[in-house]
Formats: sequence, structure tokens, C-alpha cells
Amino acid sequence: MSDFMSPGWAIYVAVATIVGLVACLALLVITARGRTPTADGSTGHVWDGDLREMNNPMPRWWMILFVITIVFSAGYLVLYPGLGSAKGVLGWSSAQAWQQEQDAANSKLAKVYAQYASLPAPALARDKQAMAIGERLFVNNCSGCHGSD
Repeated sequence: MSDFMSPGWAIYVAVATIVGLVACLALLVITARGRTPTADGSTGHVWDGDLREMNNPMPRWWMILFVITIVFSAGYLVLYPGLGSAKGVLGWSSAQAWQQEQDAANSKLAKVYAQYASLPAPALARDKQAMAIGERLFVNNCSGCHGSD
């Protein structure tokens, strides 16, 4: 991520992310305390004479799930690059993963392309497998701009 952002923006993203996580945790702590303004557990608002707005706490499993989400988020940000230009403990990067996938694909395709590298164009035009490979390459890589026909 540091290739696309200046250090100032990286710090801004990191601070905004951490403040967001802390705010979520603070929201959970603040709202977990049951404060009922009236003895019957309502907020005191009454509509139509008998419809009361109750002040019930969130279900316990929601709160536990909320805490698990915050802990998971913090763990993710420590392990993977998510805080501005921080690399993360695992050192994973999308560019590195892409390069590994490219290397694996190129090593597989090198065997297929090697048999056609020395053939002249007229011989390739007569080879049905070479033409099928060429057609797939054109459809996948060129037809977006040059049309599929």
C-alpha cells in the first residue's frame, strides 16, 4: 500500500482505523450499562396511552459477537497489511501473491508454448491445437478492444 500513498496518508489511514476500532469498543462498553430512567424499564416515552418505549439491553450473544469481531479485526491488522504502510507480521502482500501465481502459471505454460516457439507461422496455422490456443488467448486478452470476431 505504501506504493500508492505518501507517509502522511498512511498515518491518516492507520489513525482512522485504530480510532474506528476503539470507537466500536467504546460504543459497546457505554451501551452495555443498563440505565433505565424509570422503574418499569421504559424510557418514559408513551404513545397512544399504552405503547411504551422500552430500554432493553442487546442480547448477550450480540455483544459477544461484537467483541469477537473487534478482536478479529485487531488480529487481522497485526498479521496483514491494513494499517497504512505497515507490512504486518506475516509480511504478506498482494503484489507478492500475484507474482507467485504468475510464476506458477508461466512455468505450466512454458511447456505448452515451447513446442510452438520454433515453428513458422504457416505451420502454426495448420496446427489445430495451436489455433485453439491462439483463439483462447485472443478471446481472453484482445477481444475486449478488438472485438470477438
